[in-house]
Amino acid sequence: MTNPWRNPDALPADGLHSLAQFINSRADIPDQAQAHVALVEALSPQPGERLLDFGCGTGVIARRLAPLVGDPGAVVGVDISTGMLDFARTCGGPDHLRYEQYNGATLPFPDDSFDGGAMARTLLHVEDPHATLVELGRVVRPGGRLAILECDWGTMAVDQSDRALTRRILDWRTDTVDGNNWMGRQLVGRGLAAGWRIADIRVLTTIGRDETTTHFGSVRRCGELALQNGVIDQSEFDNWVGELDNRLAAGLFFASINEYILVARRQNA
Repeated sequence: MTNPWRNPDALPADGLHSLAQFINSRADIPDQAQAHVALVEALSPQPGERLLDFGCGTGVIARRLAPLVGDPGAVVGVDISTGMLDFARTCGGPDHLRYEQYNGATLPFPDDSFDGGAMARTLLHVEDPHATLVELGRVVRPGGRLAILECDWGTMAVDQSDRALTRRILDWRTDTVDGNNWMGRQLVGRGLAAGWRIADIRVLTTIGRDETTTHFGSVRRCGELALQNGVIDQSEFDNWVGELDNRLAAGLFFASINEYILVARRQNA
C-alpha cells in the first residue's frame, strides 16, 4: 500500500491539509500527549542548547522543546514536506524556533551543529533508516544525544472474541499499512548499527478503553482497510467491527499498544 506519511507533498492539496490538521489535533489526545511528554523528558532539554526535531511534521515536538531551551538556545524542525513546514509556521512559536526542509538525503547543517535531537514516529516512514541515523550522527556533536519515539504495531492487543480474525486483521495491518510497523523493537539494533551508543530504552504502554484515546479509531480503521483490500469480507467486517462498537457502548472496549523511546549518544570522536 502507498504510505502517505513518507512524502505528504505527493498528496492532493486538500489531502495534505487534512493530514496536517490531523497530526496537529491528534497531539492533544491524552495518549499522544503522554508519549510526547515522555519523549521530551527522555531527551532532557537544557537551557541554551541547540536541538533538532527531525521529521517535525507540524512542529508538535519542536514547540514543546523551544520553551525549555529558551534564548540563546535554538530549536530547528526539519521535514521532507514543504506543506507540513508551511503549516508548522502558521502555528507560531518564539524567534529561536525555526523550520528547514530536508531533501531526503543530507541535512542542511554543518557537522556537530546540535547538542541533541528528537524524532517522533518518523523512522518507520523514511526510505533508508540506517542512512538517516548516520546523517543524524553527523550533525549531533560528539557526546550529544538523540531521543527516538516509535510504536510497535506488533504489540497491539485488542479484546475481541474472534481471535483468529483479530490476528488476521492486525497482522495484515502491521505488515502492510503505513511503513515499518516493527520499528519500535528494531530501535536498539538500528541505533547500534549506525554507530550510536545506547544510553537508555524505555517502554510506554498506552491503553484505550473509550473514544478519548486514539486506540478505538485506529483499531476500527484496521477493519475498514482490511475490508477495502480484500483481507476480510463484508460479513467478517460487520461481525468484527460490530462487536467492537458494542464493547465500546457497554464500556468493555480494551486495546493497548507499546511505544518505545530510545535514548542514544553519539560516540566521542
